Amino acid sequence: MTVHKSQGSEFDHAALILPSRSVPLVTRELVYTAITRAKRQLSIYADEQVLTQAVVARTERRSGLADIFSAR
Repeated sequence: MTVHKSQGSEFDHAALILPSRSVPLVTRELVYTAITRAKRQLSIYADEQVLTQAVVARTERRSGLADIFSAR
């Protein structure tokens, strides 16, 4: 099950498996969501550098609302 599909659920044991290299999709929000799915035990399978980079990377959200309001 993916992290996205697990949102709103909890499991006794959860595993977070990250890719072998950094990718933009793996962000601190994704890691946080994965970690908070585990009630008792969490296993993380990741290169330390990839995990560190993911925790530092924040999702940049852009809804376009600022552009709409600044155009007025």
